[in-house]
Amino acid sequence: MASTVGREEKQVLAAYLVRHRLKRSAQREAILDAFLRAGRHVSVEELLGIVRKKRADIGRTTIYRSLKLFKDAGLASELTYGGEARFEPLWNRDHHDHFICGTCGEIFEFKSPEIERIQETIARRIGFVIEGHRHHILGRCRKCTTKAARAGPRRT
Repeated sequence: MASTVGREEKQVLAAYLVRHRLKRSAQREAILDAFLRAGRHVSVEELLGIVRKKRADIGRTTIYRSLKLFKDAGLASELTYGGEARFEPLWNRDHHDHFICGTCGEIFEFKSPEIERIQETIARRIGFVIEGHRHHILGRCRKCTTKAARAGPRRT
């Protein structure tokens, strides 16, 4: 039985390629498969490591260009923090926001109807129409907080 993972995304990509007169390639499809199966926010380097397990012929530049193409096609979104871009699948995903650990870079997704309501209330109050937003909360994750507490205060 053929896998249904990414079937719709592959159709979206194929339509995008046709509209922009770009060629379809087995490399792009392999990268899209790996990207969708990763199931998390990935950097170019992380995706390269995943892809190379099956396709050693695919390089960093091809990964980068493919992720940009996926973004342009509406299949991926990019989140940049600490100088590193991370990508996540976007197609047919519910809106969510992010907690980002400033120590290890881990990204945690969350949904909050309360926060969404508050944003709408404030926007209405000031006559603002929200067309979209990205909400990123920076801090330290539990693992890094625990590790820092065990290390104790720094001595100079």
